[in-house]
Amino acid sequence: MSNVSFEEFSREFAKDLEIEDEQYRTAKLEDIPQYDSMGKIIVSLTIERLFGFQIAYEFLDESETLQALYDVCCTQGQGK
Repeated sequence: MSNVSFEEFSREFAKDLEIEDEQYRTAKLEDIPQYDSMGKIIVSLTIERLFGFQIAYEFLDESETLQALYDVCCTQGQGK
């Protein structure tokens, strides 16, 4: 299991994408304006910094929520 908590991941996600409200935690990622193609690149760098691996773009594109993306990171991080 990852030593990065969901709270830490979500805080860094919001900080790096410059999101100010708290609704991003439960919103669908596709509904977050900052999570566009550039936002996904930024988030991939956030994930690399926090979890220590490069995430495949397909996971960024297919994850529906922040919790689902976090779960992918925890799972993928175990296999590095």
